[in-house]
Amino acid sequence: MVGATKTKKQMEREASAEWASRLAYLGTLASGLAHEIRSPLSAIRLNLNLLQEDLDAVAEDKRAAFATRLALIVREVDGLQELLTEFLTFAKPPKLELLPTDLNRLLLDMVQFMQPACEQRHIQIKTNFQKELYPIMLDHHQFARGVIMNLLTNAMEQIEEQGTITLHTRETADHVEVAVEDNGGGVAKENEGRIFELFFSTKEHGNGLGLAIARRIVQEHGGELFLENRPDQGATFVIRLPKSKILEFSE
Repeated sequence: MVGATKTKKQMEREASAEWASRLAYLGTLASGLAHEIRSPLSAIRLNLNLLQEDLDAVAEDKRAAFATRLALIVREVDGLQELLTEFLTFAKPPKLELLPTDLNRLLLDMVQFMQPACEQRHIQIKTNFQKELYPIMLDHHQFARGVIMNLLTNAMEQIEEQGTITLHTRETADHVEVAVEDNGGGVAKENEGRIFELFFSTKEHGNGLGLAIARRIVQEHGGELFLENRPDQGATFVIRLPKSKILEFSE
């Protein structure tokens, strides 16, 4: 029967179209929720600021306890605002502003930015770059902050203290790849299939958005992000980006 069996490419296209449709719906839903939630959160934060300014009006014997409770509420409200912002980044990311990019240079900038945080935890951060990488089209801000920073932060949290993070780059016939490798013990076998799920986290204070956001941004660039896991040894997150025809963008 002609057309009875779908090819792998057809199934991949249909799955991609369905995923895009779901993301579009999620983006619309997120925008509506953000509007409904942000306004009362902002009002709550404003009133908390006013209460902090009026601490002198509280009886002296109760002032310290009152200030502590107030600070805890402020922290939780700020945490909710941050969570909402990160969820919107996943559900409805800004339009990409693509520029021809020296990927090695961008990664070196991020290494320098993250160096102080690594040094505080006695973590070494190393680079192993292929020279003269093919320039690729990237949104510098989204890729640096939403992808590389998330992956480096995730690696630091896996290591906790006294370990090594290594950034690798290499070029293939059709792609440019970045690998973020750590020796933090890897991902538990039972969690390998879930680490990119929205809101899935094994960390006590994690919100489960970092890796989901990173993968979404990589996909928006036409690439893929996947895990190469070494349980009890470490993990490597690989970003595979397609080579772009720079002249088509720069003419």
